Amino acid sequence: MLSEDGDWGLLLGISAAEFAARSFSADSSGLQHARHFARNVLDEWGLTPYIDDAVIVIGELIANAAQHALEPDSHDETAPTAWLGLVRRQQAVICAVADPSPCAPTLQHPGQFSESGRGLQIIEALSSSWGCSQPQSSGKMVWARVSTPPQP
Repeated sequence: MLSEDGDWGLLLGISAAEFAARSFSADSSGLQHARHFARNVLDEWGLTPYIDDAVIVIGELIANAAQHALEPDSHDETAPTAWLGLVRRQQAVICAVADPSPCAPTLQHPGQFSESGRGLQIIEALSSSWGCSQPQSSGKMVWARVSTPPQP
């Protein structure tokens, strides 16, 4: 129920109860649906107190993918999409975004009055750790670990 592609979690050795994924596009409705999806999944997992921080982290991950890896406002069905994956682990939710860009993200240090460039700083502040897979020609995965209480 939580995953558009249940086979992805099974391939990773993760039970359906611990995994949820959905694709998204760079348009505003695609990003909105991805954030809404994440909020619903975290609520179903009983992580309501951690939803706001996790959704901010997820919002930054998907915004970075949309800005740097996807074609904005493309109505072409062959345009690249990205994937948001959520994995529930003991005392954490791993939020991961796979996108088609072979470029690794870099932490920026924008000026005081800059209007952008703080996404990874926000992710770093709200997560216990974050990172990126080794970029390939087919893309990369950027992830962040958001701490939660122990599971019962």
